[in-house]
Amino acid sequence: MKQLATATFIALLLLVVNVKAEGTERIASINENIETTLQLENWMTDETIWHKNLCRHNRFHEATENSLEVENWMTNEVTWSSELGLEEVTEAGLELESWMTSEETWNKNELCYEAALTLESWMTENNIWK
Repeated sequence: MKQLATATFIALLLLVVNVKAEGTERIASINENIETTLQLENWMTDETIWHKNLCRHNRFHEATENSLEVENWMTNEVTWSSELGLEEVTEAGLELESWMTSEETWNKNELCYEAALTLESWMTENNIWK
């Protein structure tokens, strides 16, 4: 009987020692985000992915753009002269319209109001938002 009690006590002691307790520290905020540590994976250091000569043969292609050049029309005086006959467009000024001052438009008694939102128990239950 003493051997069984001793074995049970040792097993219980080993279980208690190996338990990793989580959630015992104080949390600054309920919405605190804890990110996992970044892990270096094989593809991140694989030469076949990042080596430029091999990339051309794989599914990865390096996109390049042509260099910018000044063209003739950009520096031509005729392009930028005011003698082209372009018509300057002006917009009409803002006007006060009748609907803007109508009592029917702004009659607050006839407006539709939505029902107020209520706070339900599931919204504040701690077990749901863990």
